[in-house]
Amino acid sequence: MKQNVTSREYKVMLQKERFIGSQDDLLQKAGEFWNDFKGVIQDIVIDTDGSLNEIEKERTIRFYDTADRRIRKNNYVFRERVDLNTGKREVTLKYRHPDRYISQDRDMTAANVKNGKTKFEEDIKLPFVKLYSFSTKQPISNNKNLNKLNDLGKLYPDFKKRLKSYQKNEPIEVVGDFTAREIVIAGADFQIRNSPKVEAECALIAWYDMQGEKDNPVVVEFSFKYENEKEKYDGETSQRVYDVFGRLKEKLAGWVDPDGQTKTAYVYSRAS
Repeated sequence: MKQNVTSREYKVMLQKERFIGSQDDLLQKAGEFWNDFKGVIQDIVIDTDGSLNEIEKERTIRFYDTADRRIRKNNYVFRERVDLNTGKREVTLKYRHPDRYISQDRDMTAANVKNGKTKFEEDIKLPFVKLYSFSTKQPISNNKNLNKLNDLGKLYPDFKKRLKSYQKNEPIEVVGDFTAREIVIAGADFQIRNSPKVEAECALIAWYDMQGEKDNPVVVEFSFKYENEKEKYDGETSQRVYDVFGRLKEKLAGWVDPDGQTKTAYVYSRAS
C-alpha cells in the first residue's frame, strides 16, 4: 500500500564540544548557532522567526535489541522514551530503508490501534543521503516489561512475521547499557513558501549519558522539517530547502561535524 511522505526531515550532527556546560550554557550556544544559521540562509528563505531558546522536551531514551543486534540488522529500531516531567512512557518501532517501496511494504500498526500514531517520512542527512522511515509510537504503562521479543511482538503484530528467526522468548536488552537524557530545544522556524505558507520547524537535540558527566553532551543534532499530509512538495520549495541544507556544511563548518555519528549509530557503537 502506498504511503504518503508526510514530512521531510533534514538532520546534521554538530560539534558536541561547543555545547559543553550547564543548561543555561546549552541554551546560549543554541541561540548562537541559530543566529549564525539564519545569517547564512537569509538570501534563500523568505523569513526566519524566533530562536532556539525553548526547552520543549526532557526525557530519557533507551534502545532495545537482541544480543546479536538482529532487530537493527533487519533495518528496525525499537526505542523507549520516558518524559522526565510526567513519567509517561512511550515506545516506537521504526523501519528504515533507502528504498521507499521496501520501507513502506509492511504493516506498522500498533496492537491497540487507537493508541498508535503512525507516520511515513523521509530522513535526510549530509551530504544528501536519504532514508525512508516508517514508524509507530504508542504509550505503554509503567509496569510494562520489555524483556523479550514477544513484549515487542505483542505491541506490533506484524513485527513477528517480519523478523528473521523470531523466537518469542528470546531476551532483548538495553543496547550498550546506555540511557540518554535528551533535551530538545525548539522555538525557531524559517519560511520557504508564501502561498500556501510553508514553514520548516527547527530543533536542536542534545544527548547526555545518564551515568556520565551531566554537562558534557555525547551527541548534538540540529534538524528541520516541513510537512504535507498529501505529499504535495513542489520543486521551488524543495530547492530552497536543499540549498539551506547545503549551506550548513558550506558556511557553518565551525559548528557542523560532517563525520559525527547519528544518534542511533552512537547508541549501537556503545555496544560494540
